[in-house]
Amino acid sequence: MRVPFGKKGLMAAGAITGGIFFWRVRARRREEAEAREWEAEIAGAVDEGRAATAAGSGSEASSEPSTA
Repeated sequence: MRVPFGKKGLMAAGAITGGIFFWRVRARRREEAEAREWEAEIAGAVDEGRAATAAGSGSEASSEPSTA
């Protein structure tokens, strides 16, 4: 079977295919890293909110008047 562009064309096609594959893998890894970063940021914010609620509810609960 004859290759239309010869060995150089076949090598160029392989290089282009390899470059596209490499680019897509890097893009996927970058997206996964961003997702992990967001998850960690959200988890930290939730922990801060829980800590603030726990610290605030103890002092506020004793100073609130009873409605019963």
